[in-house]
Amino acid sequence: MAEQYFSAFAVDAAALLRLPGSGERVLPGVAPSAALAELLSGRLRADADSRYTALLPALAGAFGTPLGAVSVPGRHWDELTEVFTSLELPALTALWSRPWPFPADATYDWPWPYPTLAARTDTAGLLVELGALASESIHEQDVEALDEDDLEEASWFLTEHLPVWTSRAHALGLDLLLVRDGTR
Repeated sequence: MAEQYFSAFAVDAAALLRLPGSGERVLPGVAPSAALAELLSGRLRADADSRYTALLPALAGAFGTPLGAVSVPGRHWDELTEVFTSLELPALTALWSRPWPFPADATYDWPWPYPTLAARTDTAGLLVELGALASESIHEQDVEALDEDDLEEASWFLTEHLPVWTSRAHALGLDLLLVRDGTR
């Protein structure tokens, strides 16, 4: 069975975006790698695609505050954008559907792992939407790629985990970085 892994961090996104080319020597909790050396030196490979987004969980953990992680079964989590659009949840739709480009000039459309970001100015609106989200409204959606079990898992994630992570990032006055990975 396929799984998706979600990790959440409260970060200063601007600080993470300053890392490329920063020349930082020691990063606590981040093992040295060729990709990290490229990132910090500013000599980024144009063909690297997700080489640098794969560093995000470690970098966000070192420079931000880890908020939690959860594993959920299933595939097609990107299809939830349809659910959020249908339920008229613009903040959640934006968070879910728009990858956060890292490094800032990244041009790939579908990085993996898939990072999304709710800016600190958007977390209050996201909290309002999550607070108003009724789990049964998710189950009522008809999305071809998502079966009833998928929607149950989505409901659990969206009502039990994402609100807590968003609330903590908001309370810290930081951006919410959510990283979705299915390859662990």
